[in-house]
Order: sequence, then C-alpha cells, then structure tokens
Amino acid sequence: MYSSKFTVSIHILSMIALSDGKPITSEYIAGSINTNSALIRRLMSLLKKADLITTQTKVGATGLAKPSEQISLSEVFKAVERETTLFAIHEDTNRDCPVGARIGKVLANVNDQVQSQVDLTLSSIHLSDILEGLK
Repeated sequence: MYSSKFTVSIHILSMIALSDGKPITSEYIAGSINTNSALIRRLMSLLKKADLITTQTKVGATGLAKPSEQISLSEVFKAVERETTLFAIHEDTNRDCPVGARIGKVLANVNDQVQSQVDLTLSSIHLSDILEGLK
C-alpha cells in the first residue's frame, strides 16, 4: 500500500502558498483534502521541522518558510516519508539456492538506482511548478 503523505503535503503547501499570508488552519486544509485535521496537523508538524512552513499555536500555518521556488519536491518527500525504499525485499530466501542466495543484493541495487533517479527528478521540481499548474 502506498502512502499519500507526500501528495497531501504538497496540497498543504499549495494551500499555504496561495493563502496570501493569511493564517490557515488545519481544519480548513482538511476540508479541502477531505481528511481529518489530526493528519494535517501531523504533516504540518513535519513540514515545520523541515523548515518548509511557519506556524503559530492556535492560529495554524502562517506561511512558507522560504519562497516556493526554493522548495523542491525532494525536500517535501524527505520531510514526510519515513520509508524511502521503492519496494520491500523478501529477506527469508533459501541461501542454498543460487537465486535465493543473491536476489536480495541484486534487488537492493535496483532499488537504490531507481530511488536515486526519483530523488534527482523530485529535486528538479519545485513547489512553484505545482503552483503554476494550479493557475
């Protein structure tokens, strides 16, 4: 099952960026995403820890911590996703089998290559690109 924390976080950042500096609450954002405000608060906390947004107690998000052109999607991904591997590798293979003995290492290398390309691509896309697409 895939996590939606990354895409929900982009939604959150987009709403904050488009709020014109007006404070925006987790309840308001949750209404746009059709989810509960507790999830939004958890993600906003992670985004704040990553220095992507500013918040104020009992007010909500007060803005982006830096210009949208300087927020890469790679930063957002790393801020909210704990698991960065593309796929899980079965670890209990038969070590006496020529395939079972080596498949884990081979697939781990594939995963690293793919993840590197994903990170490279996400680093080249910025929140400002998302905002442009919303116009």
